[in-house]
Amino acid sequence: MFPFILRQIWRLLILVIGAWLLYFLISTFWPASENRFVIFASFLSIYCIMAYGIIPALFRLYHFIVEHDHIPLYATYGDGWASDPVNIAIVTRDRRHLRRAMQQAGWYEADPHSLKNNIREVFSIVFNKPYPNAPLSHLYLFNRKHDIAFEIPTNDNLSARTRHHVRFWRLEPPQKNLHDRGHFDYWSSKLLKWLHRESDIWIGASTEDFRPLDIRWRTGSLTHGVRHEADKERDFIIQTLREQKLVKSVSTTEPGEHFKFRGQSFRTVYTTDGSIKVVQIR
Repeated sequence: MFPFILRQIWRLLILVIGAWLLYFLISTFWPASENRFVIFASFLSIYCIMAYGIIPALFRLYHFIVEHDHIPLYATYGDGWASDPVNIAIVTRDRRHLRRAMQQAGWYEADPHSLKNNIREVFSIVFNKPYPNAPLSHLYLFNRKHDIAFEIPTNDNLSARTRHHVRFWRLEPPQKNLHDRGHFDYWSSKLLKWLHRESDIWIGASTEDFRPLDIRWRTGSLTHGVRHEADKERDFIIQTLREQKLVKSVSTTEPGEHFKFRGQSFRTVYTTDGSIKVVQIR
């Protein structure tokens, strides 16, 4: 999923191509019309307003009115719809312990969003240049964005075009928003064995970006292309940790049955066995 500035640049590129195709179609179907430019501008304006303004705003209003009980199935995008499946929990002493373990297992910590970092990511994707620490777009769980994220590029140039990635949220009691009290209570009951003062529990959502561009089916805006086999991505994370002998134990908690749900893009339908793997780090 692209950071804000990256999305804007990709939108501009696709907009130029789409605008040319739209003008070509209008010229073909209305060859003698003196108002072809007016027709073209009207269609283009309607698309931009609907895909990036009205439709996302209506979805946010819908999710504000109708509260969805989706935890622990998936994290959400900014518009409130399903994004990446929640499928792993890692138990560490603290954030530093998590960071050290993931880096030792070959993962790069994603850089925070900033103008400089976003420009670097755009350059990395467009020109296929190395940037293994490229920022990840914000996803939300417990009504807050992820606390930390990691990635492994899957191309020889280590660019941000394709990559494994995982976002983590630290499990902590809600401070202000009581709406998430039930979510915290759920996780506490499932992870009671590991819920003690000297440990941090990190709830993770992992997927693989295997192509740099796709379209969100609800709004028509742009995103990464994501593989649908979420359990394989979860198991890949555990494998990288095991290879470095960093895993103390792996347990499985069963929040539900095997299920499918549609992600952000047209071609992404996630499949998962419904289990959460709980990994305790040495």
